[in-house]
Amino acid sequence: MKTVLVIENNLEIRENIAELLVLEGFEVLTAERGTQGYQLAKAKHPNIVLCDEFIPETSGLHFLKLIKTDQSTAKIPLIFFSAGGAPNAVSMGIEQGADVYLSKPFTDKVLLSTLRSLINGNS
Repeated sequence: MKTVLVIENNLEIRENIAELLVLEGFEVLTAERGTQGYQLAKAKHPNIVLCDEFIPETSGLHFLKLIKTDQSTAKIPLIFFSAGGAPNAVSMGIEQGADVYLSKPFTDKVLLSTLRSLINGNS
């Protein structure tokens, strides 16, 4: 079973994504804050991380930098997402190591196909 870490400060969005992923056969870890997400990534080594750009305690970009500069987590694929997908933020996320940047709202189909593509390409 593949494990997905979802880092999202909005409880409703976090729970909806987690429920969708569980129904699709994924094991799901969730975090509300960047530091909590980073600790989970280091401890549990998920197959992929979904991270909102705007999260408490650390920005999504700072989280991305942490996870990509730590040897134990650097190879974990990361999907970055945000409702405020300004072109500058998108390019910064990709430049700093995000594999994909999704703009909210995204459909279940887009999320699942993106997840599966990254997991299958990085297994």
